[in-house]
Amino acid sequence: MKRLFGRTGPARFIREFLLPPSRGESPVPVESCEIEPLSPRAKILIVDDDAVIRKALTLKLKSRGFAVATAVDGADALRALRDEEPDLVLLDVNFPPDIAHGGGIPWDGFLLMRWMRGIVNAGKMPIIFISGSDPGNYRDRALACGAAALFHKSQEPEVLVSMIERVLNGSGSAAELGLGASYQI
Repeated sequence: MKRLFGRTGPARFIREFLLPPSRGESPVPVESCEIEPLSPRAKILIVDDDAVIRKALTLKLKSRGFAVATAVDGADALRALRDEEPDLVLLDVNFPPDIAHGGGIPWDGFLLMRWMRGIVNAGKMPIIFISGSDPGNYRDRALACGAAALFHKSQEPEVLVSMIERVLNGSGSAAELGLGASYQI
């Protein structure tokens, strides 16, 4: 019995935690005991064919208070864009051909971004390209398409989180962020 209640013992436990307070003590209002859930700061849509990248980014962003939705290819991304209504999209530049399903449309991040821009309420949504290859190869093309930033997947996730916060706030530059191989446009 002592183990169940710790060092307090059952009588003291009941007296201190279960019975109403004695005279002269004011009870703690129930409202002050309720814990309000944290509201997400913003919803981020991660579009990447690599399950490990999606999971790692999801965990990092959720730990920083963001709501996260994911998509594995172009069709899934367009569905998620309509259903989830994200505040920002992290979009992979390269997608492998969908050979298992007959090939379909050969998606890449730039084609997908053009499709996304045509969806109502997504036209001005910030899009950050993420790539495993050198983002410098895509900088001019991303700028022409209207991307908010480029991020190299090999960099620390904290750099990406900082970049996302700057893009959502509409401030910051690559020099301020110390992005190295990534660029904020």
